[in-house]
Amino acid sequence: MSKVLFVDACARGWEVSRTYAVAEAFMNAYRAQHPRDEIEELTLAGLGLTYFTGKELEYRDALLARGGQADDYFKLARQFAAADKIVIAAPYWDLSFPALLKVYIERVSVSGITFSPEPDGRLRGLCRGEKMLLITTSGGDFTHEDLSLYGTALSYLRGICAMFGVDGFDYLWTHGLDIVGNDPEAILRGAKKQAAAFAESW
Repeated sequence: MSKVLFVDACARGWEVSRTYAVAEAFMNAYRAQHPRDEIEELTLAGLGLTYFTGKELEYRDALLARGGQADDYFKLARQFAAADKIVIAAPYWDLSFPALLKVYIERVSVSGITFSPEPDGRLRGLCRGEKMLLITTSGGDFTHEDLSLYGTALSYLRGICAMFGVDGFDYLWTHGLDIVGNDPEAILRGAKKQAAAFAESW
């Protein structure tokens, strides 16, 4: 049995988010394939997360200095570190993803919980995660673009996986939803089928 963390970073809400629709198809198929797995869904928009200020960083660092990793302040980091699999649903915005997801990652990036600095200056991941999956959608079509430029969300999350000790990274990217002449409903139907099929072996 695996523990799966599903992080919903869809700013528009599940009712209208096309990214969430694809992610929901994936999760429904995953649940059917893995009925014994424990799945936690985290909707970032409902958490009231804010970016760090200098004052809050002082508070956080003081907690860590006295070994306070078990404090409730770090519950998101502990939840992330305990997950065997992480699924992130986040739309493609401005070459990346909504800022709220970056804020969340900053909140779970905690020394002694998700990673540990080593004496030689390198970072050792502490998460038990086997793999992470990003599910994203975009209005444009970037399938023929240089992903080192247009896929910064992918390289960033791969780096986070390496830093935290998550072994693998996959992504499902639905392109072209807002291109004039395309049929977005047909594209979404195809994306949902692809996501459901991918869930069977993930």
